[in-house]
Amino acid sequence: MVVLDSLQSRQRYVELFERYGVLLTDHQRAVLELYLRNDWSLSEIARSQETSRAAVHDLIRRSCNGLEEYENRLGLLAAEERRRSERAAMAAELAGIRRRLTRLEQEVGRT
Repeated sequence: MVVLDSLQSRQRYVELFERYGVLLTDHQRAVLELYLRNDWSLSEIARSQETSRAAVHDLIRRSCNGLEEYENRLGLLAAEERRRSERAAMAAELAGIRRRLTRLEQEVGRT
């Protein structure tokens, strides 16, 4: 189910769109571009597409479900999040090593 009422869920769909948007149809991509990146309302998109709000809502829901399906199959976003987490852990470990090295250098300098 597509929920775009929170900033966090909207950001997730923007990230999914950035990775998988090329796999959508031109029409789906154009509507999601307006909705996610340009922050147009359903009414604004409906007017520009000469269709109803319900049709736009349905297209956005189906498109976002498609993006989620691509992510479930390909896992690009999950892989990037894992790499980001691993980099943060390595950076924290490196900072700890640097602190220990600085303390050792200070102890050696005092003797």
